Amino acid sequence: MTIGRDRVEGERMSLDVVPFEGRFVEPAAALLAADHPDGAVDLSDPAVARRLVAAWQGTGPAVAAVDGGELVGFLAATVQGAPGLEDALVRNQQHAAVVGRKREVYRRLYTALAGQLTAVGRFEHTIAVSAVEGEVTTALFELGFGIDQFKGLQSALASSGQDVRLREARPADLRRLVELTVELMQFHATPPILRPALLDVPALRDGFRAALTDDRQLILVAEELGHVVGMMQAEPDHRHHSTAMIGIASVCAAARSRGLGTALLAGVSAWAARQGFAHCGVGWTSANPVSDAFWRGHGFTPVACKLTRRIDPRVAWADTRLSYAHHLPDRPEVAPVPLGVQPGGDGARRS
Repeated sequence: MTIGRDRVEGERMSLDVVPFEGRFVEPAAALLAADHPDGAVDLSDPAVARRLVAAWQGTGPAVAAVDGGELVGFLAATVQGAPGLEDALVRNQQHAAVVGRKREVYRRLYTALAGQLTAVGRFEHTIAVSAVEGEVTTALFELGFGIDQFKGLQSALASSGQDVRLREARPADLRRLVELTVELMQFHATPPILRPALLDVPALRDGFRAALTDDRQLILVAEELGHVVGMMQAEPDHRHHSTAMIGIASVCAAARSRGLGTALLAGVSAWAARQGFAHCGVGWTSANPVSDAFWRGHGFTPVACKLTRRIDPRVAWADTRLSYAHHLPDRPEVAPVPLGVQPGGDGARRS
């Protein structure tokens, strides 16, 4: 079944957008690896790229762009959770296109995929992109997406002269770790971020509990007068070579602007160096003025981003199926009466 066809004058072949099938896995992996020659370790290896492409089969709608029988691009979304959730995620391994035609191909692919996502109630579309600038990002901007999150890498591990008491978190800190994360999410609900403070606290608690017993992970806390006032979490980054990825990082409002974040980052960097990592990475919300200033100010350069588009959910009913017949006149419009003429009787008479 052909979803769409775009014939452009002067082109040798037409571009067909069709459902993604198993026969596309091999060429899709080749496209993916070619799109990530450096940086993302698991995408630059064709064999690993093939495994990742095969892994997302059946997790959501997927479309392919074909020109003359050759795959020139693909776009797939993961739809997780029960019906009623509105978000859909396109991961790095779920999209690619040939060089030189990215704008054309992504526009055609998203046209096909967007309708399928909204048809199942998914109105928030997020796409992870490896490069912050480039053809793909520009094409997505033109389709109504905006940058939601950055991922940055720091080439030199941080150090700090701050005299702050740091230690690794213990099971007794579990409640405080959750409280700091809840406060962070509540901060994200304030302007200009304005993201609803929706948090699965039991799942968060379970995640912290598992991290506390995982030798590959670190949860570092900062103390003042015996109270935990800040935390920073880190673990191996499976997307980039020799990089420790910083996860949740939070300093309570009462203790901000006293160098605790800088001290925590230095402590995490020291741990990363001991573990043999050469870099630290972190993701942050682009609209968060505090995080953006902190991470950029400490040498983190954006290397990837997530772009999001929020669709007005009213399109679910205000579409081509909506009839406006009852708003249309059922008889010709009556001509307006000229000024000074009163209707009535056998004719009009002047006042």
